[in-house]
Amino acid sequence: MYWEQTAAMRIENKTSTFQDIKRGVRQGCVLSPDLFSLYSEIIMRNLENHPGIKVGGQNINNLRYADDTVLIAENKEDR
Repeated sequence: MYWEQTAAMRIENKTSTFQDIKRGVRQGCVLSPDLFSLYSEIIMRNLENHPGIKVGGQNINNLRYADDTVLIAENKEDR
């Protein structure tokens, strides 16, 4: 997405050496929501046949908001 990107960390008054960034998008990038939707759609389609848990009479197997996702299963075997 971006070329020749570097980043460093600053803690108090000390700065680390710069490191190359090889993948990802910048925080706040307008492409981020679309890219998240593209890759998460595959995961969500695979969940359609998994019941998850029952809440208020409805089966829920995932919760999504912006770029956060929670996958829900009744037990470890359903992961």
